[in-house]
Amino acid sequence: AYGTLTVRSLLDTREHCLNEFSFPDPYSKVKQKENGIALKCFQSVIESLDSLDWEERQFALVKGLLAGNVFDWGAKAVSE
Repeated sequence: AYGTLTVRSLLDTREHCLNEFSFPDPYSKVKQKENGIALKCFQSVIESLDSLDWEERQFALVKGLLAGNVFDWGAKAVSE
């Protein structure tokens, strides 16, 4: 009735419920801290990527995306 059930739809539903019932984000401070650290590293990462040839850059980008997903997947296990 509501379309295909996906991880994205579950995450959106979770976010909607948290907002609707005024639950604060329990990870807000951690996210702010990590975003601050990431922003400090941003320029050097971009310069590093810019120094790579096209194929190496694509590989580095994919590795970075996968590493971010693995980090997210492991976050629950780490917190437990």
